[in-house]
Amino acid sequence: MSFEILVQAAMLGLLQGGVYALIAAGLTLIYGVIKIVNFAHAEFVTLGMYMAAFSFNQLGILPYTALIPIVLAVFVLGALIERVCIRPAMRQPPINQMLITIGISTIMLGVMQLIWGADAQVVNVPFARSAVTIFDIRLTVVRLIAFSSAMVLAFAFWYFLKKHRIGLAIRAASQNPDAAQLMGIDTRFINSIVFGLGLALAALAGVLIAPSLSIYPNVGIDIYLLPAFVIVVLGTMGNFLGALIGGLIIGVAEGLGGYVLGSSLKQLVSLSIFIAILLLMPRGLFGGRQG
Repeated sequence: MSFEILVQAAMLGLLQGGVYALIAAGLTLIYGVIKIVNFAHAEFVTLGMYMAAFSFNQLGILPYTALIPIVLAVFVLGALIERVCIRPAMRQPPINQMLITIGISTIMLGVMQLIWGADAQVVNVPFARSAVTIFDIRLTVVRLIAFSSAMVLAFAFWYFLKKHRIGLAIRAASQNPDAAQLMGIDTRFINSIVFGLGLALAALAGVLIAPSLSIYPNVGIDIYLLPAFVIVVLGTMGNFLGALIGGLIIGVAEGLGGYVLGSSLKQLVSLSIFIAILLLMPRGLFGGRQG
């Protein structure tokens, strides 16, 4: 087992972990404020990928150029879903809320298959096969762009939550909704904003990773659903910064696990970590603290 190959596997896992972190950040944001586990989250990663493919293959626009309108469209869609589907279920038992998000997942899968079909699509950007070599480690350009963009945007969003007036209102609503309402914060409006932002982060990750993968209706579930939930639990449910750190950890773990066990078994590493966290650290790395 060569040290250089191990480093290569770890670096590839780290690049994947950046995308994981962005997806998990949206998932943990929704849970942290609305206290609902969104089982439809991975479908919005897929939606972002399909919209990136449409912008490139049909309109000739690079996914990175189309990023802002795609994210805005998914944000509006997410806010509408929260208003129509999620808000009426907030007073219902958690099982009802879970079933609603599973229903949204099923509808999204059907709609995407109806619009784009079941055949795989690719976003073959001009530099799709380009790579850079750093200390004998070969990294593809599209993966480097996805990782660096995901990290910059995720930390920019974290700063927004910490410093901006709306970000502070979101944090207040997540920590104590009743007190936030007494302070004049419209928590129902904040819930719509948060659900839209969470889905927009998922779609953003999908746009960034689209040039690296074949796109088909179940790609989000197959590749990103399990790691996203593992990362959210690892980083503490509702902790945005924890999701970013957890994403990098799981990415590296899967990269090394994929090299040792084979790529088809790399998610076994995520599942093993998930079980270990539930048994040994059920409140995650940050002990239940939000951040």
